[in-house]
Amino acid sequence: MRTVLRWFAARPLRLLGGFLVFISTGLLVFLVLLDIAVGMGNPYIGILAYMVLPGVLILGLVLVPIDAWVQRRRVARGKPTYPVVDLTDPTQRKIAGFFAVASVVILVVTTVVLYKSVEFMDSVTFCGKVCHRVMIPEYTAYLRSSHASVDCVKCHIGPGAPWYVRSKLSGLPQVWHYLRGDYRRPLETPLRALRPSREICENCHWTERFYGSMLSTKISHAQDWQNTRRVRSMLLRVGSGGVPGSGIHGHMASTIYYIPARWDRREIAWLRVRKPDGSVREYVNPTYQARLASIRQTEELRLMDCIDCHNRAAHDFLPFERLLDEAINRGQVDASLPFIKREAMKAVGEVKDIPTAAQQARVLKRIRDIRLFYEKEFPEIARNRRAQLRRSIDTIEQIYLASGFAHMRVGPETYPNWATHVGCFRCHGVMREVGASSPRYISANCELCHSQQIEGAPTELLARF
Repeated sequence: MRTVLRWFAARPLRLLGGFLVFISTGLLVFLVLLDIAVGMGNPYIGILAYMVLPGVLILGLVLVPIDAWVQRRRVARGKPTYPVVDLTDPTQRKIAGFFAVASVVILVVTTVVLYKSVEFMDSVTFCGKVCHRVMIPEYTAYLRSSHASVDCVKCHIGPGAPWYVRSKLSGLPQVWHYLRGDYRRPLETPLRALRPSREICENCHWTERFYGSMLSTKISHAQDWQNTRRVRSMLLRVGSGGVPGSGIHGHMASTIYYIPARWDRREIAWLRVRKPDGSVREYVNPTYQARLASIRQTEELRLMDCIDCHNRAAHDFLPFERLLDEAINRGQVDASLPFIKREAMKAVGEVKDIPTAAQQARVLKRIRDIRLFYEKEFPEIARNRRAQLRRSIDTIEQIYLASGFAHMRVGPETYPNWATHVGCFRCHGVMREVGASSPRYISANCELCHSQQIEGAPTELLARF
């Protein structure tokens, strides 16, 4: 070992390269074993292990050929050369043996690290936390969605190498803008380079299956003494992508092409429906009929797929009151505390615009002051149920912060959810059939998609069917 150390110490460049390789390899082995054993939850440790340290290792290895180049330069200048390789020399045999073993170790380590690097870049931690200032709104919404157990890449990239490579290449400009800090606030949607969603969604969701109608129940709470529970139910006519006119997913039984009136698809200018029987009908939005020719030149012709309705399937931004009702339903906000919903709504106020950081700070202070209301009006509750009150106030604070993000200018109404009336009425009741003898519009009858909503227990609704 002393022979190897002396060999490295003979030239500073070689010594530096060996030091970098030794330190980075040791740290990489430790961090990879740590990741395998307990996982890499901290994004910064992941960046260190799978982005920074591999670069340091490569730099150390690159110094070896640089050192050889320096040696050749010395020869060219007529300066004394270093000893030639002679394996009959015991000293050189020891050095060669060291490099043979080290090369195998480094090859194994780099292979594992490269694999784990790709795995880390596909993780939810990387997608949601590395670019935390940009992605924290989407990541927060994702964590409370029904897709929270699905890795981001399963939907945003899907299976297969071509789209994986394409997504990584399209991500390079995003990294550059993030480093420069000139990214858009809020981020623009829809994404132009997104993979057709049917290639992804239908790996899990089978649209051709007939689902019939499904019960939808929403539970809210009144702003009264008892935070009275209110139940509203309706039947959603989910239908099937294989049966025309069977319900909501009956859209998928036909082939529908459309042209949006603007890039964000908030309005539709034109659409064509090819039904399973082969008949074709065209519809146009009267507002844009005169400008349809110019719109065709600037906007894309798009085949309707899953994401044209389910555009916020894993990233829906809900209003504060909806989040509060859900927290009460889950028991995170104690419904037995008198007027807890009223006080929470009073503290937050009417949220219409995206709050500024200063406005958020004032609201957070009012939320924390809810405790003073109970100390004054319900001193016994403030004394005897301090833990429940503190937990409820902490939860109210958390869900308020999850309903608006000042730094990215994101609020509940920033990104519309097309799987609601907002999305339906882009076409239904608006689009007029082309060539019809009398004006005929796509029906806007509510019963096409769901039954009338009723108050009360779901059993009362089911009894009607």
